[in-house]
Amino acid sequence: MKRFVLSLVFLAHLSLVVLAPLPMSQLTGASAAGTEEVVVGYIPIADCLQLYVAEAMGYFQQEGISIQKRPMKGGTAIAPAVESGDIQVGWSNTVSIIIAHAKGFDFTFVTPGALEEEGGHRTHSLLVPSNSQIKQIADLAGKVVAINTLGNVNELSIMALAEHYGIDMKTIRLVEIPFPDMEAALKNNSVDAALVAEPFVTLSVMHGSARVLEASAHKAFGDRFMIASWFVKKSWIEKNPAKAEGFARAIAKASDYITGHPKEVSEHLLNATKLSADLVGKISLPAYSPSYDLADLQKLIDMAAKHKFINAPFPAKEIVYQSPR
Repeated sequence: MKRFVLSLVFLAHLSLVVLAPLPMSQLTGASAAGTEEVVVGYIPIADCLQLYVAEAMGYFQQEGISIQKRPMKGGTAIAPAVESGDIQVGWSNTVSIIIAHAKGFDFTFVTPGALEEEGGHRTHSLLVPSNSQIKQIADLAGKVVAINTLGNVNELSIMALAEHYGIDMKTIRLVEIPFPDMEAALKNNSVDAALVAEPFVTLSVMHGSARVLEASAHKAFGDRFMIASWFVKKSWIEKNPAKAEGFARAIAKASDYITGHPKEVSEHLLNATKLSADLVGKISLPAYSPSYDLADLQKLIDMAAKHKFINAPFPAKEIVYQSPR
């Protein structure tokens, strides 16, 4: 398999692009008098539940900050926007930011995002066409597997699973297909398997387009790991510590609320996304934590180094913001 240390699109955007600010009509949220504004790039999916809850519950307002939410397609758009200063806070899978940090980009995790856990909090699954002859992960040798982006947590997951099941990764062809398009690719047998995220896991199975080969696509990372996080530039934190810490506290409060009020969060999802009430009741949601587990994050960093995503591991604390207060 041909390896990419980081998605070429991701690198090209980070290195070259200068993004023009979007007009106010493309931003959501409003500044309140006497508050500090923070522009947040996010993906309008269920995983960003913390952001929706923190806004709806008034946690940002309590911290004296006003959020301008900017919906974006994914990390290839969010990371360059954070790098350029067009937005201050972004959402990304952890591995892409680990790679960017190793390459010298000024990114740091500011507060935890989504976690996958055994026991109902697995949001990514390996699917195969409903008529596929593939019965187990070992059967993926010599097959075409779709992931949303090369050089991210999902590519690392496929590599780790291949190693665990004794598959030579050179025999697996990885192709990039956006999550929303994976169901069609599976239905048409354009790919042999796909690592799919919710809600598209549930939708694909409901429609009869695919079946689940492995419910826990990221199980190679262990029973619990942080799949995505909120990140910023270190230079921005140095100039705006109150904003950064206020944002982190608001998201932490939202994490606690989500954990303690599982039934109520469905209403927040319905209000903030285009998901139907029926679908919200069926999809798996990630878990959330108000604090980082450096040991778990270190495992991801070490695994990224093992599979040559980065040249060498580094201490997890290098990429996690530590408040001096």
